[in-house]
Amino acid sequence: MNYLFMDWSVRDVGLKEVWTLKWHQQFGTAGPWTKAGGVQPSDWPNWMRNAKDY
Repeated sequence: MNYLFMDWSVRDVGLKEVWTLKWHQQFGTAGPWTKAGGVQPSDWPNWMRNAKDY
């Protein structure tokens, strides 16, 4: 996926990487859907399990 950021930069962002981006100053980037938050591959829906982990 391509994302446009507020600084007008554009880059590829992985499907599961969305949960690790700092969207807001109070958003926790180590939430439950990240490796740091302890998510397991089996926790993702079947259609997302093959996407790269972040």
